[in-house]
Amino acid sequence: MLEDLIQFIWRSKTVLNKPLRLSNGMPIEVMNPGLLNSNQGPDFLFAQIIMDDVIWNGHVEIHLKSSDWLVHKHDEDPNYQNIVLHVVWVHDQEVRYKDRILPCLELKNYVDTELLDRYQILMNQSGSIACNSFIETIPTELKTIQIERMMVERLEQKTGQLKLELEKTQWDWEDLFYKKIAHYLVAPVNSEAMDSLTAKITRQLFLKNSSDLIELQSLFFGVAGFLESSCQDEYFKLLNAHFSHQQLKYSLHTMDAFEWKLLRLRPAHFPALRIAQLTALLFKLPYLFSSILEVQKLNSIYPLLDAAPGLYWENHFGFSGMSNSKNLATIGKQTKEILIINALIPFLFAYGTVQQKNEYCHRALDWIQRLKAEKNNIVYMWKSFNFAMDHAGQSQGGIQLFRHHCMDKKCSSCLIGNEILNHPMKHVHRSS
Repeated sequence: MLEDLIQFIWRSKTVLNKPLRLSNGMPIEVMNPGLLNSNQGPDFLFAQIIMDDVIWNGHVEIHLKSSDWLVHKHDEDPNYQNIVLHVVWVHDQEVRYKDRILPCLELKNYVDTELLDRYQILMNQSGSIACNSFIETIPTELKTIQIERMMVERLEQKTGQLKLELEKTQWDWEDLFYKKIAHYLVAPVNSEAMDSLTAKITRQLFLKNSSDLIELQSLFFGVAGFLESSCQDEYFKLLNAHFSHQQLKYSLHTMDAFEWKLLRLRPAHFPALRIAQLTALLFKLPYLFSSILEVQKLNSIYPLLDAAPGLYWENHFGFSGMSNSKNLATIGKQTKEILIINALIPFLFAYGTVQQKNEYCHRALDWIQRLKAEKNNIVYMWKSFNFAMDHAGQSQGGIQLFRHHCMDKKCSSCLIGNEILNHPMKHVHRSS
């Protein structure tokens, strides 16, 4: 038994039409179970309960055992002062908030064993997703609705994360946006190193050097630790000379070159080349986020992200590596779409949410549904289960569903899980 299932039973009104009694024998009627709360505080807000012929308006807390109230120290938390009902699976102890005894509803005697059996089947599944044995019976429309919900949930979750990070930067949108662009520009194995680099080079620092591309490149390459080799290229020597002056002027601390990972990377993904592209982009658009906000159409973003880091990088992927590849210096379309999906669109949505400007939220949703779906194992899995993965909004929704619901078997928070739990006769169980 999981608390997740008790929340499902409560909000789906599975038992609420039955004649219910509190643990003390008093009859109870649930007029409104309340709204599920995903933030700190009680599980359900603004419920309406009739007890002793009195309508009580307040919040509902869910636990496996009533004694969990004390384990979680809710009796000391002012967020729980307006609890009108404690809903549990097992009532093992009378609990209070201050000097008030909390009315307690024990659910175990009101729930059909058939529902528990179906839930147990889901929890015991060993496949990639708990509903693997039932998924063929689920209507396509329901799958699509669930994926679209997850698309919005993912954007809202990223918005919440961005808000927390923006608070730390005193709501400097440009600074955080520059750091996110840099984070997603490199291969995942180098994201941590890039975060270290942009933490050392604040936006205020790069703006002081943004009027000259060589100055900007020497700053980034020097701090990244790439100018400590013995390369004899004239370009390398020029950068080194500039950085020697910058290091003294700004008291800069450099990274170790070994922090950057090169193993099994294609030339286009080498971190030195990516840093060259980043500096070219910052040189072209030092106020990058403001430039993005002005763009109305998705197609206009691609040329905006074009930036030329210089002739040297047309055939180099590092200071000691040359390549015969053409157009190596430019940011490719696939990389641009990674930036759009993971940085631009979440920032647009977050900006629209924070500033209460719906046009940016609508633009973000429009753009993500115009981009092609990503290619990864999670997307391929959903396709194998006949989920539509036609655009990036659906692939992002699929990632959100798998990582934040399926992996933790939160079936009761999913429309598909609800369908299986609520309509057993429609879904014949097949062994996986």
